[in-house]
Amino acid sequence: MSARIAVTGIGVVSPIGIGPQQFWSALCAGRSGVRALDRPAGDDGAPRIAAAVRDFPAREFITSAHYRRMDALSRMTVAACRMALDDARALTGLDLARLGVVVGSALGDVSDSAQYLDKVFAKGPAAASPMLFPNLVLNAPASYAAMEFGTCGINFTVSQGEISGHAALVLAADQLRAGRAEVILAGGADELAPVVMRALRRLRVLAGQRGGREWASPYDAARSGVVLGEGAAMLVLESYERARRRGAAVYACLDESAAFAVPSPPYDWPQRLAPPPALAALSGGEAVQLVCGAANSSPHLDAVELALFGELPATRAATLTSIKGAIGEFGAAGALSAAAACLALRHQLAPPLCHLETPAGAAIRLAGRVAEPLAIARALVFGLARGGSGAALQFSRA
Repeated sequence: MSARIAVTGIGVVSPIGIGPQQFWSALCAGRSGVRALDRPAGDDGAPRIAAAVRDFPAREFITSAHYRRMDALSRMTVAACRMALDDARALTGLDLARLGVVVGSALGDVSDSAQYLDKVFAKGPAAASPMLFPNLVLNAPASYAAMEFGTCGINFTVSQGEISGHAALVLAADQLRAGRAEVILAGGADELAPVVMRALRRLRVLAGQRGGREWASPYDAARSGVVLGEGAAMLVLESYERARRRGAAVYACLDESAAFAVPSPPYDWPQRLAPPPALAALSGGEAVQLVCGAANSSPHLDAVELALFGELPATRAATLTSIKGAIGEFGAAGALSAAAACLALRHQLAPPLCHLETPAGAAIRLAGRVAEPLAIARALVFGLARGGSGAALQFSRA
């Protein structure tokens, strides 16, 4: 199969909007989903802010009787799948054995897992609900998606920390190129769970815990740490030839994808990153005009990216952005970054750094606080996880 893969449908559940239109409009306007929490997660008041999904009408997108059994994470995933499929209109005449699902999630349904284990530890196994248990496995969202749409094609769940969303798209592209599916729903989802907020608060990696104010501003000189978020994004992927044959509208083409690893402390980002050979080979020496980075207001990660993209020949003249100031940080955030890159290619606009005040010194141009016109032929979506796992996706204008 041709290496060129078309993105023909996008579904998004995010802190800044439900559906690709709301998501894109809010992103372009520089609106952020980071808001005050109803209840701070810790006795010391940190974190006090996060990017939570609000006003999400899940029942409008899930038509089966499985709705009542689904956990919140699975509902976000299935809703994003429904939006993407409706957007792409890709199922007409498709053998459902040739429709695949690939979902990335760093932690899965961790809220219900914590609730379930609390009861087991406090009252014994008899107190645990057998109806809740199926939702605790990591592949529950991908399984619910398969049941909702009746597909019996390939079904994968990818868990790789902060690059779970990126890695799911890399795997989906590999499966399409290998001919193991004709159409794949690919992306990721993660939830904003109190147990995760408490754990990261104890590690003192959240914004403001080591000085500075509590806010989310990737690549800002005054950035002070991570602000957590949640959401889901699913893309419909198919060969460019199939999309053209059926007259589909194509957002963008996924031309190349790569996964790699770099030296790093086990639970931190690398202090410095030389351009990985896989990343250099991905661009093929051709310049990209937009880079959607993984920066999340962490002093280490943001500095690594600023140095890397200023050094990589293909990105030196690009505009660098990260949408995590709007949606927060979570394992599947890369799937939302990929959706933003595809929409940027269609609309020829650079997604903004919505909270940027004082740009950190960089050898690469940073995006503004609202979307700006930009002639984009190629966009790079980059992900890096603690421990050194990385992934990159190169999209081009259809």
